[in-house]
Amino acid sequence: VNAANNVDTTCVDADPKCSTWAAQGECQTNAAWMMANCRVSCHSCQGGDRAWKLRALIAAAYSNATQQNITRTVRVESLRITHVEMEEEKQYVRVYGRMVLSWNDTKTSWDRDEWGLSWLNFYWIQIWTPQLIQVNPASLTPGAVTSKVLAANYTGQVYLWNDFSFVAPYNFQYENYPNDVQRICFKFDDKRYFAVRFTVADEVKSKRHEELSETHTSGWSVVSVDVADSKYVLQVLGDWKRDPYDIQASNCELCLSLRRNAVYYMTEMVLPSLATTALTVFSALFQLSTIQPCLLAFSIVSQLLSLHLINSRLPIFAAHQPTILKYAGFNLVVTTVLFLIALFLRKLAKTESDIPAPHWIEQFAGLVNRILRIPTTEEDTKVAGNNRCQYTSIAYAINNTVFVVSALAYFIAITVWFIL
Repeated sequence: VNAANNVDTTCVDADPKCSTWAAQGECQTNAAWMMANCRVSCHSCQGGDRAWKLRALIAAAYSNATQQNITRTVRVESLRITHVEMEEEKQYVRVYGRMVLSWNDTKTSWDRDEWGLSWLNFYWIQIWTPQLIQVNPASLTPGAVTSKVLAANYTGQVYLWNDFSFVAPYNFQYENYPNDVQRICFKFDDKRYFAVRFTVADEVKSKRHEELSETHTSGWSVVSVDVADSKYVLQVLGDWKRDPYDIQASNCELCLSLRRNAVYYMTEMVLPSLATTALTVFSALFQLSTIQPCLLAFSIVSQLLSLHLINSRLPIFAAHQPTILKYAGFNLVVTTVLFLIALFLRKLAKTESDIPAPHWIEQFAGLVNRILRIPTTEEDTKVAGNNRCQYTSIAYAINNTVFVVSALAYFIAITVWFIL
């Protein structure tokens, strides 16, 4: 605050308990008496006697009654998020921060050359101020907005610093858990609905990332902050095709996007699933030998252990099935089916019979085995050389075809669930 170079002899506390009352918040709740009698404790003596006289002059000529029927435009000049609490068990989110609002009020302007002041602090009952409330709070834990500093420029531009605490119920989405991003919106407005139109300064929109540098949140990272302008009041009241009593349609909205800090996602969830997938697919190289069902059985056991780990990480109150859990279930079902098919085909390949298979089936099996040529073990070669094993080539053809189809199914599943 710029002030004239004179000594202020009246900047004193009239009562020794002023500091105690100020610490209890009386400078805001009982502003008129406290600012006049506890000037030091309430910091109301900036600028000396000239500032006090100017403030009294403006307050004497100012009438809030003439401001009631005016729709004011209030601009959000700055926004800083300090702390975010994500309560997944109770399904709500609380955000703490500071907001700077500005508006023009010609009744607070003065001649800077005459008074020697460029800025002047006010207390809240002297001039008009927006009275913010949250429109969509949780019923048991409402949000709170506390005005900290109210100051005006000699041009009539008024600035208000607010500390806010917003809370809103939120249904967490767990489809992409634990690599999920949650977007939560908090609606706020003036308590005199349709009396204030909120706009957002371009600086707030362009400095989103700078305002998140000091944000504290446990287990989450704030990705972005968006503040949406409120719709113009005349548009809301004039369009009767919409619900004219929907107060939330015309307010200002603060939206946060937060990403879960899941450093274990790749090492504990994705990589084990991909490793067991590789065991399942490449077991076809040991076609119908003893190694193939052993690899498939080992893959099933590994997947069950991996599912136990995923289940320990997943919140018990999750209402959606995560993508990683869908893929784990798909992987387990396919591996189990392939394991049973491999056991059946191995038994079929070693079955001795004097009745040959139909000629067209043998032709199809020969075509498949020529296209999908996979080296056989010595044991398989002996079985194939046994003239009484009529169904060996057919078992090999079915085995190779099934594993090619399963490999394509894995490729489609990985592409849809993890890449797209």
